[in-house]
Amino acid sequence: MHYVMNKNIRTLFVTTCWKAFAAVLGILLAASAARADGNVTNQTKSLTLRECIDRALENNLEIKSQRIDPAIGSWGVVGAQGVYDPTLSGGINYQDSVTPEEAGTSTDRLIDRRLQSSGSLNGLLPTGATYDFSTETTRDTGNFQTISNFLFTGTAGVSLSQPLLKNFGFGINSANIRIARESQSIALQTFIQLVMSKINDVSTAYYELIFAIENYKSALETRALAQQLLDENRKREQVGTMSPLDVIQAEAGVAESEQTVITTERAIKDNENTLKRLICQRVTELRGVSLVPVDYPLVQMVAIDVDFSTNTALEKRADYLSLKHALEKQNISVQFSRNQLWPEIDLQGSYGLNGGARTFNRYTDSLTSGDNPVWMVGVALTVPLGNRAARANYHIARLDADQAVLSLKSLEQDIVVEVDNAVGHVETNLKSVEAARAATRLAQESLDAEKKKLLAGTSTTFLVLQAQSQLATSRSLEIRAEADYSESIVALDLAEGTILDKNNVVLDEKY
Repeated sequence: MHYVMNKNIRTLFVTTCWKAFAAVLGILLAASAARADGNVTNQTKSLTLRECIDRALENNLEIKSQRIDPAIGSWGVVGAQGVYDPTLSGGINYQDSVTPEEAGTSTDRLIDRRLQSSGSLNGLLPTGATYDFSTETTRDTGNFQTISNFLFTGTAGVSLSQPLLKNFGFGINSANIRIARESQSIALQTFIQLVMSKINDVSTAYYELIFAIENYKSALETRALAQQLLDENRKREQVGTMSPLDVIQAEAGVAESEQTVITTERAIKDNENTLKRLICQRVTELRGVSLVPVDYPLVQMVAIDVDFSTNTALEKRADYLSLKHALEKQNISVQFSRNQLWPEIDLQGSYGLNGGARTFNRYTDSLTSGDNPVWMVGVALTVPLGNRAARANYHIARLDADQAVLSLKSLEQDIVVEVDNAVGHVETNLKSVEAARAATRLAQESLDAEKKKLLAGTSTTFLVLQAQSQLATSRSLEIRAEADYSESIVALDLAEGTILDKNNVVLDEKY
């Protein structure tokens, strides 16, 4: 019994020691993790608005992807220009032929061994003409000879075919090149529009982060005021000059302000993540880092003119310029499709030289002497019966052009409305800032008056808390109005198409 009791005591002692060791180890690990987390969350990075814009232009994945389209368009132009690239071709072949003869002739079979070589250079001219420079030489051996008994024979010459109706002219034959150039311009304007939109998004996110930070600071000040009121009420309750109900009401005010602090602090993280997503290629590279905006906006009157802003937008808006290029592209298609309705009338001609001799030197002399020319001139006519495919393509292209005109006019009206609204928002938000500042000043004065009345015993804690809540609301609305004004200025720059100029952004090789 004594042995069993001692064994139980030792087991209990060992178990207790292990539990204590595990608890200490857990505390140390938790403290280490807390220090590590503290180091991460305490990291801050100050950023100006221009730095955020530069980082977005360099790192934003959508911009990186869209930046490739203009380069694709430039290669599309090169590919379309390749229609005028000449084609060089040539070949050499050897033929061995044995033909049987009737019995009784000098030989019972004819043997023809022939070595042929040929070459040509052909292509298309901007006028629509096709050309072909060609040469061919044949060397015959064996017991079968040509009628002239030449060992070497051949030709060299040029042929030309010039369309007179269909596919005639520089404009028609360069249609695909001009269409490719318009497509390249559309890709470039689309990229510029995306960049402008991203700058607007970055600026808006930047100002939203400033709003969240300032709103959080306002929530902290409101909580401090509520805590101060609670402390004063508790002191008055202890000396018997205030009822417990006032203390309870003050405690409720502290709890309410604490909830506002929690939500506004979370809003900072949400807006940080929004800005990080815009300026980072990988959001994790700034995980745990608090962004600190440096460029706090100044609320000041700016000169605005609706007519000037509208005219500027119609000159610089990338989406409007893109639609203009699309309309020009469609007009080129209409011009080309109309030409395809004509019948084909081609003026054809060729000129060549023949040569033949027993030896190669004499063969070249006879070929280049010009004594044995061959030439041809003529007209070829092709009339498609019905021609429904060409007529359908023309009408489709013309209708597409009409649709493009309507889209352009519709966008013009959208731009007029958008600019008018943007100007109106700037004016309205400036007035809102002035009104919100006045409301905050009056709410502060009202709170100060209620505090004095509470000290004098002519007011209640409920009224003081109500005044504090009104002051907190007024401060939040003032901060919101200032952020809205700054964002409306950016929105006006975007509507005008001047947001790149206003931020000194040049889309060169760097961007």
